Amino acid sequence: MVYNAYISPLRVIPGPKLCSLSEFSIMIRRPEGRVFEWFYQLHHKYGSVVRVGPKFILFSSKEAVRQILVINDLPKIDSIAGIRADPEIATLFSATDRIFHKQRKRLLSPAFSIKYIASLEPLMQSCINVLVDRIKTISSITSKSDLALKFNENGLPIVNIHQLIQATSLDIIGETAFGESFNLVEKGDHPLPGKVFQELKRRVLYHTFPYMRPFLKKDSWTDEFIQKIIKERRNLNAQGKTREDILQIILDTRDEVTNEGLNEFEIQDQIMEFLIAGSDTSSFSINMALIMLLHHPEKLRKLINELSSAFPNGPQSLNHENLKDLKYLNAVINEILRRFPAAMGGILRQTNSGMMIDGYFVPKDTIVSASIYQVQHSKEIWGVDADEFVPERWIDGDSVKLKRNIFTFGAGSRLCIGNNFAMMEIRLVLASLLLNFEFEMVEKQDLQIVQFITPSLRSKKFDVGIRVRN
Repeated sequence: MVYNAYISPLRVIPGPKLCSLSEFSIMIRRPEGRVFEWFYQLHHKYGSVVRVGPKFILFSSKEAVRQILVINDLPKIDSIAGIRADPEIATLFSATDRIFHKQRKRLLSPAFSIKYIASLEPLMQSCINVLVDRIKTISSITSKSDLALKFNENGLPIVNIHQLIQATSLDIIGETAFGESFNLVEKGDHPLPGKVFQELKRRVLYHTFPYMRPFLKKDSWTDEFIQKIIKERRNLNAQGKTREDILQIILDTRDEVTNEGLNEFEIQDQIMEFLIAGSDTSSFSINMALIMLLHHPEKLRKLINELSSAFPNGPQSLNHENLKDLKYLNAVINEILRRFPAAMGGILRQTNSGMMIDGYFVPKDTIVSASIYQVQHSKEIWGVDADEFVPERWIDGDSVKLKRNIFTFGAGSRLCIGNNFAMMEIRLVLASLLLNFEFEMVEKQDLQIVQFITPSLRSKKFDVGIRVRN
């Protein structure tokens, strides 16, 4: 500790004094999911380079972020093993070894090709149709005697749209990746979303507080749920029935040298990773888009006008081929991805040799955070309105140039494999909701964002009044 504080070349980097001795300040904030807010405040206080631990540095200049993620393409931190179900068994997301990551990504890439994802649209649409039908059923209820529902001052039934969107995202993952929908939207109340969030939080605590590990037992429910999915697919395979999706690829994959497949634990853990990454990030972006649009009604009207003009025959004619090039829709989504990136606390990497970053010498095995939230809110890049919701910047400005400063899906070799899948889902769900329904904000809600591995609303709740759009 004394060496790090007083002899290390990192001693010249500004930051809270306690952080040069310990990561305690980070540890105490992790259980609340608010570390990203503290990092943001530190950058405002100390500048673009901040020391937050004995060997932990934040970098927020666009040059440093690009160097960390693209130019040097630094590996993920060793401690990421702490968020795995088994620290010794890597997944696509948690791999620190470049060769392993490259091999696993190559094996799974056929399920994320643009052509294959386009073929999944009917399956996505089927899940979205269930969502629309569910909301229509709720919106048709006018009697306040229905004790299961609340109504706003205009007599509109209130729904927790956050819950429905997250359930839809999980159903889409089930339908497109594992062979069938989980039917979470139809069932109304299903333990899967809560269990996924519970497992996310457990892994963060397990990683942060090693001494608590004996008390942080894994809930067997998610394991049993995934085991059932695998068993049903194996039974179908035994009958000669296969399906080209993520699950089948995981089951069929073989090591190029040994010809051995993944063991049961590896299969199960990789599926859990896709459940987490495939549902939380997309549903978060859709929810934040609705929140921002409802807070900016003039922008909401502008988007609805564009959608109505593109699909004059109504929402039943909605298709991604015509959606993907709509300027204002893409501007809204790009702005949401800019303002609310999945890695709000930064993308963590580890130096594999001593190097200069942003004018400072950083020794080998130092954790460096590419603070993408700060880059994507930089007034130098985005202007004085960087903290505001302004989709028009993507139309009036040079969108190609602006996209170089967006790192929501990562960058370099670790660019998110599911980015095209996520974009199609976000476009389809958001457009379907806006073309089918009118939404009214419910005041005084807890819309605080927290982040454990992925960001979400702390309350798991976003209430809106709903009516079917004429």
